[in-house]
Amino acid sequence: MVKSLPSLLTILLPVVLSTAYSYPVHNIPEKRALNTVLECAAKYLGPIPKGSWPQPNCVPFVEDPQVQEWIKLVDLTKVPVHPLSNNGECPSPANITGDRCWWPCQKCEANDDIAHCPTPNTWGLTFDDGPSENSARLYDYLSSHNQKATFFVTGSHIIHHSAMLKRAYQDGHQIAIHSWSHRPMTSLTNQEIIADLKWAEKAIYETIGVTPLYWSPPFGDVDNRVRSIAKQLGYTILIWSGELQVGRDFLYNKPSPQQVVDTFKSWLNVVPGMTTGFIAPLELGSFPDLIDVTINSILPLAYSNKNLNIVPVAKCLDDATPYKEGAGTFLLDGPLPSSTTTVAVIPTITTMVATTTMAMTTVTTTASVPATTEAPASPSSEPNVTVIRNPQTAKDKLNSAPSTAPTTISSTLAIGSSLVIMFLVGAL
Repeated sequence: MVKSLPSLLTILLPVVLSTAYSYPVHNIPEKRALNTVLECAAKYLGPIPKGSWPQPNCVPFVEDPQVQEWIKLVDLTKVPVHPLSNNGECPSPANITGDRCWWPCQKCEANDDIAHCPTPNTWGLTFDDGPSENSARLYDYLSSHNQKATFFVTGSHIIHHSAMLKRAYQDGHQIAIHSWSHRPMTSLTNQEIIADLKWAEKAIYETIGVTPLYWSPPFGDVDNRVRSIAKQLGYTILIWSGELQVGRDFLYNKPSPQQVVDTFKSWLNVVPGMTTGFIAPLELGSFPDLIDVTINSILPLAYSNKNLNIVPVAKCLDDATPYKEGAGTFLLDGPLPSSTTTVAVIPTITTMVATTTMAMTTVTTTASVPATTEAPASPSSEPNVTVIRNPQTAKDKLNSAPSTAPTTISSTLAIGSSLVIMFLVGAL
């Protein structure tokens, strides 16, 4: 039997791309250890074509014309000067200046860092590093408990698993930015930080049509240099609550399920004595055996604590508009509004470029109708979505960008069946 053209392309295209172009093409789960060496291109070979993306899991090249435009958004003369770190590693305390405010190494929080929920006994539930082809298992579990969370997503993963990001967004979870490459931010130049953040933002926007206002740095690796850039780009910076002794991320040793459970129990012992709520991340990563302990132990333990309120970060901050465009599908409170308008979206297409002088990653993307634009009714051959208009109050505790009419998008998605997840319990 002759295979269909799409099937043949699925099999052959990654092979052709990986051999025909100079940039290696990756479609593998993210490697989490800091000392992992990825096969990233050594030099810039030319602009990234429209509809294509930087090399996954690698810091994007700053010479790209798109990045050069993004760099103009930041006044680099206002960015503090601090030395680049060695892959995020902490030097001796004597070699860190007090004005650096380096979170993992100095346990220093800036005044406007978000590290706690204001209300005691509240857990700002976040997940880092997704999506993956297996994310549906987590979504299904959260849905069964009517639980919403904040997902800090990685651009390199979005371009391969856009359906998973759409599912999370359409389920009403808060979507936020993690990075493109998941490299320690203090190890990047100012221009590389801009490129890494903006490519991740672009991947999110082109998948779900909204621009997140929240950002959490990989490994919690942020100092005043990185903060200045992120703030100028319009992001609110989220880390996690220092009282829990989470550490910087789980980098070198994979914890046993029992260690994960014991760590979480220790958090629950600390929480009643806190004058605020807390933020502590779970992590979507490349450790599949920890999904069971998360679903079967960690979250059930949390649910058994009747005094603990578990909510997305935006909800614990009483922020109704976590996106530049407004609320999106996120509901701070109350039922879905009843007023609906049908609009069209462009069908999903696969970007393919036959000839070019540089490598690219071929991915499936969906163009979204902006929340502020009414489109004509779609032809019968195109999918319809429902845009739910939900007027929001002007309240915005984080002084983020003004809201436009928020949008809720619903469509049928093909989803996987399991989640690769790791629980953050690392120690410095």
